[in-house]
Amino acid sequence: MKKKIVSIIVIIVFLIPIIQYILKEEHYVKYKVKEYSIEEHFYQDIKNYYNFIIDNKGKTYIMSYLNKKGKQKRVIKDIKTIKQNNLQCIIPTFTKKKDYSIACILDNEQVSIDYLIKTNNKDFQTIKKQLKKYNLSFPSSSEKKNNYKSLTIYNSNIDNNSIYYLWNYKGLFIINAKENKYQKVLDYDLYDNIESCSVKDYYILLENNSVSGIKNIYYYHNNKLSNYKLSKAISKNSYINGVINNKVYITDRDNKKEYSLDIQKKKWKEIDQGETTYIIYSNNQKKEVSKSDFFMEDQIFKMNKIGDYYYFQEDNKIYKRINNHKVLLLELEDIKEWWIKGNNVILLQGDTLYSYNETKGLRKIIENNELKYNYQNIVQVGEKA
Repeated sequence: MKKKIVSIIVIIVFLIPIIQYILKEEHYVKYKVKEYSIEEHFYQDIKNYYNFIIDNKGKTYIMSYLNKKGKQKRVIKDIKTIKQNNLQCIIPTFTKKKDYSIACILDNEQVSIDYLIKTNNKDFQTIKKQLKKYNLSFPSSSEKKNNYKSLTIYNSNIDNNSIYYLWNYKGLFIINAKENKYQKVLDYDLYDNIESCSVKDYYILLENNSVSGIKNIYYYHNNKLSNYKLSKAISKNSYINGVINNKVYITDRDNKKEYSLDIQKKKWKEIDQGETTYIIYSNNQKKEVSKSDFFMEDQIFKMNKIGDYYYFQEDNKIYKRINNHKVLLLELEDIKEWWIKGNNVILLQGDTLYSYNETKGLRKIIENNELKYNYQNIVQVGEKA
């Protein structure tokens, strides 16, 4: 009996580090491959993501990798280098299955592959001919258009799990990769002070036309329009802070109150009652501010981070950054506004809505002449459940 107990204890002790590794959601390691120094950060989100900082002789590349086989350490096994004039690219080999990726530095600045393609970089076109043996996939977009009512839609450019909502004065366009719909919501035109957002595959609109305040919250879900009625109206002078963990945060400027709405559970809650500190979100970080500071200005939650990367704009350029290293992703003149949704950067320029991600690059989604004049809170992007 004692021998069995000892054997069980030995097995448990042996299994503990294995179980701890299986349950561990991230790791950070440094190692070298040839002349390259590598910092590897693994983190488990919905999938197994790796971010790398790769340095060689003062040239630093940052890149990501999705390991479908599960989490491992030191997944870069080899790195090849190709150079053409002022363009230098590295091709890391991942794991033993020979998965490949590519990262390039142009004139001492790392740029996305989509940027090289969109700018018709001749040196990259030359390098690309040498990359056939690596079986790499490159960003691409479709110019195929579909006309629906007043919209021109590039359905082929829409991710399969994305839903685009476009407010159209009385109603809502619902657009995805396969179909386009229209849902009437109001009996009157709502042009200004549109307060809307999306939570997963819910579209939410505050009806703020009445001087007595907001009592109706419309939401569209599963091809159905519904109305959530508040037991007590909030002032017409209210706004949406943002969406955190599938909850919508709404602030009443006049009455100096903040609320949360869980539309999936149909729960409305006043938050920070009698508290001296209020919660805001900036760059995906939770922060506490005083009540007076909170109501001094509108607190719009700024969410410009995907994984380890921060996204920012300089002039007409959008970058991503990790630590002090950045990558030029795209260049687009006269960007009206942009924001992060899921793994995509959503951009509005003139009458055109674009989407950008690392795999598919910059893609046209919707063209609509009204977007030239009226665009604030007009577009929301949801995700299929």
